[in-house]
Amino acid sequence: MKRFLIIVLILLVTGFILLRVVRAKVGHDLSAPVYQPALTPTPTVVIDRTHSTHTSLFVPTWALDSISDGFDQYIYFGISPTSHGISSDDTDVKEIDSFTSAVPQGKKTLLTLEMTNSATNSKILLDKTLQQQIISQTITIAKENGFSGVVLDLEISGIPFTSLIDGISSFSKSLDQQVKASGLAFDVTLYGDTFYRLRPFDVKTIAKNSDMVMIMAYDFHKTRDPGPNFPLGGQDIYGYDLGKMADDFLQAVPNQKLGVIFGLFGYDWPVDSQGNAIGTGVALTDQQIQNKFLNKCDFKNCQIKKDPVSAETEITYIDDSGERHEVWFEDMQSVDTKEQLLRQKGIGNFSFWANSYF
Repeated sequence: MKRFLIIVLILLVTGFILLRVVRAKVGHDLSAPVYQPALTPTPTVVIDRTHSTHTSLFVPTWALDSISDGFDQYIYFGISPTSHGISSDDTDVKEIDSFTSAVPQGKKTLLTLEMTNSATNSKILLDKTLQQQIISQTITIAKENGFSGVVLDLEISGIPFTSLIDGISSFSKSLDQQVKASGLAFDVTLYGDTFYRLRPFDVKTIAKNSDMVMIMAYDFHKTRDPGPNFPLGGQDIYGYDLGKMADDFLQAVPNQKLGVIFGLFGYDWPVDSQGNAIGTGVALTDQQIQNKFLNKCDFKNCQIKKDPVSAETEITYIDDSGERHEVWFEDMQSVDTKEQLLRQKGIGNFSFWANSYF
């Protein structure tokens, strides 16, 4: 009997301790935050079938010899400011005559203010006087050479502090106001991964102060990161895709003011047996890929396949030194597939990077 009482007592004490532990655990779980992935609701888009759309071709300064026909407008890329402004003696300024004479007759032209140097951009964003100088010089060059508008291509790396975001928005707004006051259109380019990688751009404010937001839907996978240029689908595989990109931008920009730029190029990465990059990817234009692989591939174990998820083409091969390679690239076939998705979302303005690439 005594032994039985001891066992009962032990069970009661054990039960009491377990109850305390469970209550503490439940209390902790209820008070802890629940982490869920941020979901962007599909925006409601009113598709205006009468709204005019257009196609554009970017023409870089190194590809002026023969400009492809068949586009509504041509974008000169471009003039680049320094910490001292824009010099009329700059080679890119002097090449404008070659561009305008090579553009098909009667087509609209736009001038790109090419700001791709992060260090220089940071100096410009801190200097209002320098900004005003650059804006005035850009407008003068645009008007003197018969351009219909200006495209701001401001590419900068930085933590999205409020000061940086506001500085970019303020500069963009000043450009918009003064360019439009001069009778010109004003467009802005933004990274395709702006929302995914939390880049320092207030998209809604920039869209409000521009005629068109042109999304650079390429270079999602970088030179050290093998993968599609910008996948059509496969968010669960790649973390992001074209459909999600469009939905993100449509939350901030009316579909009539959105355009998408396709990059007709790819990268060739040296990879290990697991497909991980062991070196920097080499950029190849579609024309180079056509000549090197598609017309005839002489490399060992050369395999070319269309990926239905990304809509892009993947090539794997072994080079003469025995090193494995992986190539991904965009072409007009994948562009057609992507355009179908974007048109369903009400986006119908498309541009191509770049002349001579395809």
